[in-house]
Amino acid sequence: MSLLLIADIGGTNARLGVIEHHAGQNADTTLQRQAPKLEQSLRCADYADPEALIRHYCNQAGIDIPQYACLAIAGPVENGMVKMTNHNWSFSAQSLTANLGMTRMELLNDFAAQAHAVPHLRPEHTVCLYQADAAPLAPKAVLGPGTGFGAAAMVPTETGPKVLTGEGGHVNFAPGTEREIAILQYMLKRQAHVSLENLISGQGLVKLYTSLAAIDGVVPENYTPADVSTKGMQGEDALCEEAMQIFCAVLGSAAGDKTLNYGALGGIYLAGGISPRIVDYLPKTDFLARLQGKGPMHGYLRKIPVYVVTHGTAALLGSAAWIIHLRERDQQSPAQ
Repeated sequence: MSLLLIADIGGTNARLGVIEHHAGQNADTTLQRQAPKLEQSLRCADYADPEALIRHYCNQAGIDIPQYACLAIAGPVENGMVKMTNHNWSFSAQSLTANLGMTRMELLNDFAAQAHAVPHLRPEHTVCLYQADAAPLAPKAVLGPGTGFGAAAMVPTETGPKVLTGEGGHVNFAPGTEREIAILQYMLKRQAHVSLENLISGQGLVKLYTSLAAIDGVVPENYTPADVSTKGMQGEDALCEEAMQIFCAVLGSAAGDKTLNYGALGGIYLAGGISPRIVDYLPKTDFLARLQGKGPMHGYLRKIPVYVVTHGTAALLGSAAWIIHLRERDQQSPAQ
């Protein structure tokens, strides 16, 4: 039995844990029998680099540094290297492996990890927003807002799932109503590029609120993302409520766009930190109408089920699935 290190490293916090893996057991078998254990949440700002973070975690957990690890990172991963989008860390898997004396270190985009988790989610880990019969061999779209906005696709293949990822949160925001056009015009006066992430993320929610206030000639309050979402969902502030309604509508449009891009007849999975918190509110908005309202593709999109992922550490689950797969492959082909 070996301990495998797994982590989900965001711009603010990092959650780490381990999974026990017995040689010869695939990810399905291992993850059916157990969940990640020894989980800790640590502040990234308290550590000089991920090496210090991992050393501290292993010391606190009372374990030796595992030989295999998979880190889900909030940022693009290129050739085993990452420069985080919302934090100042820049590092490579190769350097971490050498410095920590490990055998193998894998880096995944955080939404690639979310996508790797999808085959291992149990019914209690999701809430269905729209019921339909998924095509079992078709791609699945995985997307959602948090500190930023991420997107990926999970494609079933004969040799196991293949995950496609990118930086889908940084595509241009496309307004769908006159009010959204006004928001885009207002934001373009202040920045050269307005992305999806500028609207459907934690800070995007605040930008929506302050943009609406400016358009209406209202002095905005100094609200946090949590303030805007809470007051909006509870109807305590009219502008916060409008911001939440637009947030959910734009999220629906983005989900429909990504689904069409991927041909994701296998299902749509809303993940990230915000989606589970608004799961009861989404049906009260234009989320689904905007997701499915794609002209001649309306019927196509109505064939696809929509879920919210409520598993609190899905990225850890996905990281575990991927590193188990790689360790098994290494054991079977040690010369590669």
